[in-house]
Amino acid sequence: MKILCLVSLIVCAFAQAANVDNEALPTVDSVETRLEDTHLQLNLLAPDYAETEDGQHLMSEQATQERQSRNLVTDVIKDMVEDFRNVVINGNENLPPLDPLVIPVIGPFEYKAPATVAEVTINDFRTEGLRWYVLDSVTFNAIRLSFGVHITIPWITVTGSYDARARLGLLSHRAGGNFRVFAHRIEFGMDLRVGTNLFGGHLTLRELDIKIDIHDTHIQISGMTGSSIINSFINSLVQNVSQELIQSEMENVSKMLSEELFDIINDVLKDYTISDILG
Repeated sequence: MKILCLVSLIVCAFAQAANVDNEALPTVDSVETRLEDTHLQLNLLAPDYAETEDGQHLMSEQATQERQSRNLVTDVIKDMVEDFRNVVINGNENLPPLDPLVIPVIGPFEYKAPATVAEVTINDFRTEGLRWYVLDSVTFNAIRLSFGVHITIPWITVTGSYDARARLGLLSHRAGGNFRVFAHRIEFGMDLRVGTNLFGGHLTLRELDIKIDIHDTHIQISGMTGSSIINSFINSLVQNVSQELIQSEMENVSKMLSEELFDIINDVLKDYTISDILG
């Protein structure tokens, strides 16, 4: 009897083991199915990734085209600035030659104050050195429609003669002689931003900023008095005063030029549209 019971328990154990094995098989099948689904999803994601690469390639091409367009505009500006050198040397129908620039007579300039009268006339005015300008940089921003040009002139000389008369109360003085002004390293910068009007899309000037800086000057004037010692003293005084005056007034001169040229440039831009700039 004990043996029969033991055999029955063994049979039940094998039957339970068979059920466990049968339940484990679907689990294996399920894992394989999930792996197949994952493989299928990975295959389906591959074309999307390829489309992303195409999009990145398209964006790269657009960026390249924008850079080429920006370079094209800056190249046009550079060519215009370089072509202006020929106008500086030879002039055109609107401008005389600017290097050298020769003006036979300038003035007379008069100054009047209580009990004081002065008059100065400049003869044989001549300036040289403008032709040697160097184009330092050209910038263009297509989004803001802004331009920037920065130029350095290594040196400029101005020579000529003068004739001056002055009366202070009962005293009068007359002087005449030659003068020479040497300016070293003149820097010129112009930054402007344009926009378009609502009617016709023609260009209009929004901002204009002109900056001029002169690093150093040297001034010599002869014939102010009959004494060479007094002339040397006056030259030293003029030299010191001119340095301080130039450094303090260049900002005001730059601002004045920006205001004066704003309307002139705006009048030129009104005949152009945005397509003329961007091509």
